[in-house]
Amino acid sequence: MNRREWLARSLAGAGALLLGNAARAAKTERPNVLLIIVDDLNSWVGCLGALPGAKTPNTDRLAARGTLFANAHCAAPVCNPSRTALLTGLRPSTTGIYDNAQAPSPPDHLAKRVVLLPQHFKNNGYVVLGAGKVPGHSTGRCAWDESFDLPDRASPPKEQLPLNNSGKIDWGPFPDTREQMSDWQLAGWASDELGKRRDAPFFLAVGIVKPHLPWYVPKEYFDRISSGDVALPPLAPDDIKDIPAAARRDETRGSKALLAKRAEACTAYLAACAFADDCVGRVLDALESGPNRDDTVVVLCGDNGFQMGEKNIWGKGQLWEESTHVPLMIVTPGGGEGRRCARPVSLLDLYPTLVEMCGLPEAPGLEGACLAPLLSDPDAQWDHAAVSTTGFRNHAVRTERWRYIRYADDSEELYDHDADPREWTNLASQPQYASTIADLRRWLPAHDAPRNPDVDKAKKET
Repeated sequence: MNRREWLARSLAGAGALLLGNAARAAKTERPNVLLIIVDDLNSWVGCLGALPGAKTPNTDRLAARGTLFANAHCAAPVCNPSRTALLTGLRPSTTGIYDNAQAPSPPDHLAKRVVLLPQHFKNNGYVVLGAGKVPGHSTGRCAWDESFDLPDRASPPKEQLPLNNSGKIDWGPFPDTREQMSDWQLAGWASDELGKRRDAPFFLAVGIVKPHLPWYVPKEYFDRISSGDVALPPLAPDDIKDIPAAARRDETRGSKALLAKRAEACTAYLAACAFADDCVGRVLDALESGPNRDDTVVVLCGDNGFQMGEKNIWGKGQLWEESTHVPLMIVTPGGGEGRRCARPVSLLDLYPTLVEMCGLPEAPGLEGACLAPLLSDPDAQWDHAAVSTTGFRNHAVRTERWRYIRYADDSEELYDHDADPREWTNLASQPQYASTIADLRRWLPAHDAPRNPDVDKAKKET
């Protein structure tokens, strides 16, 4: 049975079993899609087990209903290129979209000329709905049939800032209730949409902003997370001793002041994650209690990781595990429950996967791999690696065992996750790993598109 046959049989069979009529089963062959993207959500969610003390019960219950991809990675470890890759199905090295400063793209840029993921669904009969932070800067607004823009209320009054004098990384109790928070309101809008019956299938994308900086959330979420109950991952005091110069460009970014407050900062991040998880829960509750529960594919992912002091970095944008590793889970109608997949996958894979699952015509030129075989069998053979890119010609390759990094100046890093899951020892200079590096290099992009200077010009003129 090929992938399309498996998907059609699984979805149609589930629809017939649950709904008991042929017309409803036919609709299930083209299921609805609920895509939830959580900004800066790293691997600190309960279901991944990376950090005891993380409180994400709603994300965890979603993972228990479907397939959790425990080795999933973003195509780029910052918002704009990551979301641009997800929505276009193209690597940063193909589009030339490498960073957050590239906004807006010129109208003739590749990222504007391809058919974006929601648009492909719209072109094939879906109602497309968008809420919150979904597109990358460079892709602009999608052609939503209906959308919800975030309210402005997202920070305490300016006269109260900063709350912790920690530079760009700041945190503290938000003075309002959660009902006044932007993310809570967009979750409410999405919940209302999920309660509607529609003649056509829908594609609903929900972009939750927290735990993006600053970590301002209501006090009740800080009260949920006790710093004494959080077992923070250890840091190696000499973790940057063996990394190349190309990787050291941001090593002093707020590191000394924040390392002294690491427990407090991590608690604040987890509080923001707990708030985002409650927003996720509000959306899931609406789906599960509404008319679309049994014919909706649900996807939840973070858009990039976030480093909490590892290698002296606070933030994102690097090519190490903490910056690229993201939660990813997919729930399919009639699919297997509580499955965990260790194969290396990319957010770039979502475009072809959703197209396949919903029986849409293939979109040309996509660079991701369809995840259908792994949804059927999480241990299926998988001859793919996850590639992440930051800036021009800087790439990381992640397999089940290895992380290989090559920078634009051809310097390298290699980490063995079987022996060194925290990536403390760079093996790239050791001769016995030459053949391993040679094999991993085959996953590097064959071509690196230049960073389009017109993008910067467009930004200055807006």
